[in-house]
Amino acid sequence: MSKHSKINSAEQTSGEQSDDSKSNSMNLTALALRKPITTLMLCLTMLLTGFAATQLLPLEKWPSIDIPEMMINAPYQASTPAEVERLVTKPLEEALSTMGGILRLNSTSTENGAQIGIEVEWESSLTGKAIEAREKIDAIRHLLPEDLQRIFVYQFSTADMPILTLRISSERELKNSYQLLNNYLKKPLERLSGVSKVELYGVDPRQISIRLKSDRMASHNIDIKQLTLMLRKENFTINAGSLKSEQASIRISPKGEFTKLQDIRALQVRNNVYLGDIATVEFEQPERIDGRHLDRNYAIGVNVFKESSANLVEVAGRVVKLVDSISESRQFEGVNIFMMEDQAKGVTDSLADLLTAGGIGALLSFAVLYLFMRNTTATLLVVASVPFSICITLAVMYLLGYSLNVLSMMGLLLAVGMLVDNSVVITESISAQHQRTPSVNKKEKRQNILQGVNKVSLAVMTGTLTTMIVFLPNIIGEKVQLTVFLEHMAIAICISLAASLLIAKTLLPLLLSKISLDKLSNTKSTAKGNKSQSNHFQARYKSSLTWVLAHPKITGVIALLILVSAAFPMGEITSDNMDNQDGTRLFMRYHVEGQFPLEHVEAMVDRFEEYLYKNQDEFYIDSVYSYYSGERASSTLLLKENRDISMKELKERIRKDMPNFAEAKPDFGWQSAKNGGASVTLVGPSTDLLVKLSNQVVPVLEHIQGLTDVRSEVSQHQKEMVLIIDRIKASQIGLNSQEVAQVVGTALRGLELRSFRHDPNGEVKIHLLYDQQLKYSLNQLKKLPITQINGQTITLENVADFKVQPRLTSIYREDRQTALTIGANLSDITMEEAQEQISLAMNSINLPVGYSWKLGQGFDRQQGDQQIMITNMILALAMIYIVMAALFESLLLPAAIISSIIYSIVGVFWFFFITGTSMSVMGMIGILILMGIVVNNGIVLIDQINQMTPKLEDLESVISDICATRLRPVLMTVATTVLGMIPLALGSTQIGGDGPSYSPLAIAIIGGLTFSTITSLYLVPWCYLIFTKMARNTSIGFYHANIFAKRLTKS
Repeated sequence: MSKHSKINSAEQTSGEQSDDSKSNSMNLTALALRKPITTLMLCLTMLLTGFAATQLLPLEKWPSIDIPEMMINAPYQASTPAEVERLVTKPLEEALSTMGGILRLNSTSTENGAQIGIEVEWESSLTGKAIEAREKIDAIRHLLPEDLQRIFVYQFSTADMPILTLRISSERELKNSYQLLNNYLKKPLERLSGVSKVELYGVDPRQISIRLKSDRMASHNIDIKQLTLMLRKENFTINAGSLKSEQASIRISPKGEFTKLQDIRALQVRNNVYLGDIATVEFEQPERIDGRHLDRNYAIGVNVFKESSANLVEVAGRVVKLVDSISESRQFEGVNIFMMEDQAKGVTDSLADLLTAGGIGALLSFAVLYLFMRNTTATLLVVASVPFSICITLAVMYLLGYSLNVLSMMGLLLAVGMLVDNSVVITESISAQHQRTPSVNKKEKRQNILQGVNKVSLAVMTGTLTTMIVFLPNIIGEKVQLTVFLEHMAIAICISLAASLLIAKTLLPLLLSKISLDKLSNTKSTAKGNKSQSNHFQARYKSSLTWVLAHPKITGVIALLILVSAAFPMGEITSDNMDNQDGTRLFMRYHVEGQFPLEHVEAMVDRFEEYLYKNQDEFYIDSVYSYYSGERASSTLLLKENRDISMKELKERIRKDMPNFAEAKPDFGWQSAKNGGASVTLVGPSTDLLVKLSNQVVPVLEHIQGLTDVRSEVSQHQKEMVLIIDRIKASQIGLNSQEVAQVVGTALRGLELRSFRHDPNGEVKIHLLYDQQLKYSLNQLKKLPITQINGQTITLENVADFKVQPRLTSIYREDRQTALTIGANLSDITMEEAQEQISLAMNSINLPVGYSWKLGQGFDRQQGDQQIMITNMILALAMIYIVMAALFESLLLPAAIISSIIYSIVGVFWFFFITGTSMSVMGMIGILILMGIVVNNGIVLIDQINQMTPKLEDLESVISDICATRLRPVLMTVATTVLGMIPLALGSTQIGGDGPSYSPLAIAIIGGLTFSTITSLYLVPWCYLIFTKMARNTSIGFYHANIFAKRLTKS
């Protein structure tokens, strides 16, 4: 070669290098290859940051989310539900209904007060709404009863849930154990690092009771109103200012506090008459209004809450350790502390299940990659993208302020099978480039790596973007409970996929540049057998694809038949009613028909628990926890995990010999559609008429096959004593009806005075009460002294008549209308069937004018969630189409790839039908994820064909060649994702350890991806061919039409 030609050659090479340098100036891969040390250090930094984030990320069961609901609680003890509704509930509802953005407003009025629930939009500021609610309440405070002391406004957040719920039981008497539990359990727990609050309930601190003796009050001519006013003025401390002199300033604080019980007894109420003469003043336990049992012993509850920034597992570990040491102390000898709820255990169990499933899936993915690559080094380099991507994800989540919870862990687990996809595609592209132009030096090797990456770079980025984009409607779209929680899973998946793309374009090419590319190309003798098998398989696939492309009409008919076949499984698959058949808890309600002394209801609970424990092994019972009050009772059966019968069979077994009660009708509790129940709500102006209508509706619903435990939530067996005060007689003695009612209220309900602050154990409440005989004797109540006139005692029976009438245990209202709910459990019937049957039954009942019915909120919520998921799927499909249309600069070609999504959904329905899986929200989430995955291979395939820019006459052969070369990476990426899902599909792993199962989600991905891969390997190329020819024929037709139009114009 001459010197001149060498110079020209060098200049040409230099120019090529310059052009290459310019084209790669913004290329991440080229930058990584030019700066290997910098790239390695950055990756190592991200890896170490990820490891650090595992210790710094807050570990929670659920992410901290403000639930858009408020509860307004107005305690008003010893009243009737009707009285509470009239005096408290309705004025509050009218005021609160003027707030903006309210979705639902409901209330419950009971003898203990009013509870009003407000549901607002998810986008609303809950804190702002709570402030607005308090302002509305303050504005009408003068319209509420004077003895309504406080109104509480509660906000809800997942962070407000107790991390641990304890139950304390013992054969010893625990009803007077407040000081023991407060000093030796509650306070030590509150001092632990990370614990924000400890609640102790089921036992109350002692109080000072001033019990007035009605006969002594009458004999000494004591007016209860004047006595009450006098007691309220006593027991005070005020700041009166300070006394100043030239030398000092002395603060003056007049004190009239009670320092001992004798001070209260010695209070003079009249001349030579002291409080101790007309009342007993003693420390005593407050009267119990409810009780709890654990394993047939009286139980006390403890709730432990953590600080918002504390690590759940660490705090729970400290609490459990301290509780264990306390339970072994001398003070707690014979006391059993039972861990009823442990969020940390749910998180650790869920994490262990996820790690196990993820580990098995990773091993299976590694095995299939090795079977395809037959090279350990190359396989390890591809698999290395998983830990690097997860570490980057954890670091980014920490920087963005997210926590590590069951939803983000779910996202990471689902992403594991997808994280190797980009690395597989890029590795295969580099391998193919090396086979076409084998490199003999580092420069050529680097050039092959860059060209291999660049060939698939746009397709890989688009594929990653389409997978991420399916979650976009859930992140920025309409906010409901499902999408808000789904957002945390979506964020984890999107960050990890972006991290895997970064690793695949930087670290992976850098590491591949350090090994021989011959290892990727199966050129060594150790891989010859595998290569021949692979070539044989590719040849058969290419032959069959050639036939498909040569017979487009027959293929179209087959494709249409496959699509139409989905109608059969779609008609057979039912929606899941979310009844957790693997649950370890069974909830029972007693439906106490009336109001009874607490001891009477406790006796019923004792009898039922005796029946359960007599058959403990047969019923698979581990423990029984019960709650009871004078008008209601319930039991929670904690079941053994190794149960070998279904929940339905267990219910039937328990029902068989269940004891009967005259005053109660126990059954399995229904709460919502989520818990396997259904409900109907009757709405109208009159509660009495609603009760009568419910008596007509219940028998009709009981005849629907599949509905069990049909019952109205309102008990009609309560009685109340109505005092009809004679206003004329009351006015003659100088009183009005309200003053008489206040005297009766003080006698039965009591009156709270200023606290006693000189007890060694802290502040003690003081209650003014009458002697207990009044509560248990109507004759004693009738003789209650009201006032005295001229030495004559006026009793209650002198100014009031007594009448007994039935009353409701509670009055429920929805959207300021009186409502009544009838509920039932589902047995061998789906939610859709139940909804259809209930609607038919209710439409057959003629309701009076002004009365209506509607399905319960459980139906609405489930249907709403499904509609949102379907809407988000359609939006995701539209966005995927937009992205691909922009990539291919075509409106037709994206439809070829969209076909793979359609056939993947067909595969989901067939797979659900074969496996007997019901369609649920988890299944829909699986379809959503599937939509982003299945398009990836089609994008790479069509992008490769477009890069060849084939002529129309060569199109079929080019498609066949490209598809044959893409067969191996397609099967590798599909196999890694499918195998990663198999442990979740076969296992019983649940969200949080006790939530919905991952199985429907995994089954949807496995079935859809497998089916779509088989069909897409043929139908995507076929669609590409058809649409390309269609576009060409259309353009030719437009061309001839244009020529024809020009001729017409000239003529």
